[in-house]
Amino acid sequence: MVRRHTVLFVFIAVFTALGMIAAAADMVGGGGQTPLSAALGFNVHSDLNGQLNYNADPNGPYAGFSAHCSSWSSYTTRTVTGGYLQVIVNGTCTDQDGNTLGIHAGFTDRGTPGQGLPDLVCIQFFLGHVLLIHDHGPMQTGNITIHSDPNNAAGTMAEMLSS
Repeated sequence: MVRRHTVLFVFIAVFTALGMIAAAADMVGGGGQTPLSAALGFNVHSDLNGQLNYNADPNGPYAGFSAHCSSWSSYTTRTVTGGYLQVIVNGTCTDQDGNTLGIHAGFTDRGTPGQGLPDLVCIQFFLGHVLLIHDHGPMQTGNITIHSDPNNAAGTMAEMLSS
């Protein structure tokens, strides 16, 4: 009987630990107004789950364009000049007409809005090998948040558990 309880306890402990590790997966999320005045909202995880919505400025050069992305093929975290974290993702999207598009996007978290430099975004949409939109530069409004520390996985878990 004691052995059965011990096995059950170990199973529960391992299952809980695996759940905590999955919950601590790296992710990037945020939203706001891009350099080309598009409305952007997204949340992408390193396990390649997540979504991104992009709606072009109705008065801008890409008026009428919108894309929804929910299929991701890569997620890379790196540190860029200034010590800021950047996430680069690739995947596929569907535009307003049902066309399948490729996306290559980079998101740089440069801290809390209003307390430093604006966050950076670089989004490219492709139809086949043709570049349709290249929206890059400082976010006009909004925030990008990266939950990651490529040099300290234990710190990443602690950050996620404390939030």
